[in-house]
Amino acid sequence: MNQPSFNLIEQLVIAEVQEQLRNLPASFRKYPSEIKIDRVINNAIQLLPRSFKTLAEKYHDPHTRRLRIRIAVERAITDMLDDLKFYYVVQTEVEDEENIPTELYAKK
Repeated sequence: MNQPSFNLIEQLVIAEVQEQLRNLPASFRKYPSEIKIDRVINNAIQLLPRSFKTLAEKYHDPHTRRLRIRIAVERAITDMLDDLKFYYVVQTEVEDEENIPTELYAKK
């Protein structure tokens, strides 16, 4: 499967996620199972400018747009995984972009 090329907004998502992962305290690296990467993803998405919503004009299907965000974020995390030794917890699909969860999942 070919990797899609990323537009400016998607590149900003990648950069923001990478920055947040780099800035996690070193103590977190000792407890990789405790890290919830979803929170990093959601924080990065929340920091996007409101102009991000205008991508709907370019990507007529909002699910396609969310998929592209997800691919961009997962790529950013995958690029960092080997260095940080984190486990990636897949984000729950959310239909409404305004209601993206930001709290940690409850421990099982």
